[in-house]
Amino acid sequence: MTLHFTIETLLWLAVKSTVVLASAVLLDKALFRTSAAVRHLVWAIALASLLLLPFLGLTLPRWTAPAPPALAAAIPSAGLMLVDVTAERAGFRWSAAGALWGVWAAGFAFLMLRLGWSAHQLARLRRRARPWAACGPDVRLGETPLPVVCGVWKPVILLPADAAGWPAARLRLVLKHERMHLARHDTLTYLLAQFVCALYWPSPLVWHAACRLRREAEKACDDGVLAQGEAPAEYAGQLVEIVQDLQQAGGLMEGGLAMGRVSDLEARLKAMFRPHASRRQVTPRLAAAACVLALLIVLPLASIQAPAQQPGAITGVVRDATGAVVPGARITVSLAGTDRKEFTTSNQAGEFRLGPVPEGTYNVSAAKAGFALFRADGIQVKGGAAADVQVVLNIGQVVEHMEVRSEAPVSMRGIVQPPAPVAPPPAGPPPPPPSMRIRVGGEVQAAKLLHMAKPDYPPDCKAEGVQGTVALRAMIGRDGSVLDLQQINQLVDPRLVAAAKDAVLQWRYQPTLLNGQPVEIVTEIQINFALAQ
Repeated sequence: MTLHFTIETLLWLAVKSTVVLASAVLLDKALFRTSAAVRHLVWAIALASLLLLPFLGLTLPRWTAPAPPALAAAIPSAGLMLVDVTAERAGFRWSAAGALWGVWAAGFAFLMLRLGWSAHQLARLRRRARPWAACGPDVRLGETPLPVVCGVWKPVILLPADAAGWPAARLRLVLKHERMHLARHDTLTYLLAQFVCALYWPSPLVWHAACRLRREAEKACDDGVLAQGEAPAEYAGQLVEIVQDLQQAGGLMEGGLAMGRVSDLEARLKAMFRPHASRRQVTPRLAAAACVLALLIVLPLASIQAPAQQPGAITGVVRDATGAVVPGARITVSLAGTDRKEFTTSNQAGEFRLGPVPEGTYNVSAAKAGFALFRADGIQVKGGAAADVQVVLNIGQVVEHMEVRSEAPVSMRGIVQPPAPVAPPPAGPPPPPPSMRIRVGGEVQAAKLLHMAKPDYPPDCKAEGVQGTVALRAMIGRDGSVLDLQQINQLVDPRLVAAAKDAVLQWRYQPTLLNGQPVEIVTEIQINFALAQ
């Protein structure tokens, strides 16, 4: 299983989580007449679904919409080859996706540390609290300003140290409320909400969901107390006194479920005195049915993948300097900033089309025997449209491609493609006028390789399984010798470079003639060292 940490991953997960939480908001509004326990169940399932989304997206089969038939028709019938080049780069490499993931990770770590610190503080209070046998084994007296439930596996009720002097009515109502939290396992759902908030911290909706979950939990516990026959007026009075004690204490520690919060007081009091309000608790059958329904929605949502970018194409016509079309030109298209390349050739009318390709910035080059290499950078493909590239080839240098295999004979093919036409010597005759320049089908005299020394595959590289392509640039002198040999690419083993240079320096060419006079010409040589399969 491979994780692809891209910006699209974060954005698409944000879209899915927004869909889930927005659905929970609408459902919460629709269920305003039901009990607080039912609405609490809605928010608990929504937050649990957010926790499952990333893991289900990695394990479930992925579904994407099929491409329109027009895209299949756009694929050229000519040979299309995809080359993937991977290499390890030393040092730090910045990317927008990495920066975005770093910001998320920093926020996640901060919130988890804060949650861990709160849990540590509550655990310390729990250890220092003394049991109160008169109220049961689940009740302790400690240094807390108001009643609070803490703990997940074996939660307990912490009461203030002065709770021993409380009136019997207040103590009874407080214990009933807190034991409702224990019976409903609210500490577990609260911990789940805090973890989901840390996981999706940039989303404001997830914080709203966690707040709604906590408030509905308190209302559900109030409903449980009132359902046991307690008078709303007496219960409300005790709740107001607890909130007043909280204000005098100066606040509440994070991490526990406290009975009284100032921000929740008004809504809870209104719910207590609402006539004919539903106060039923969630049954196991209702909870199971809600979980099954949620899975039927979340599973398809998790398997849906982000729609692919609208593909486009790169088209054009290859011509020479006189305007005549050039068939058989080799077109190379590379996505800027990556090592991905695609190839095609121009047809008999000099036209080419390469697609479908995703939106982005591309570099296009064209090569043909007898012509200089054409290169156009920064070609933009947007909105599924075709980017048109007009290619004009001039006479120029040559390029040699050689492949060296450890257990196979050396094969070589030549493609003529230099940078710029080389000016003739001053003493030579003037170049022909534009009307006399070579058109399609004309012959361009290029350097001809007369003697080729085959590179030896370094034994240590062969033993280590080292492969790679060595790109060299050289000057072919007037006498056909190789001059000024330079390495072009850097991400290749130096031992392969040395073997390639030793061989190329022994090559001999037939001099290139321009108007009958030998001239120097630049050549690019690519030697691919590959181990036989």
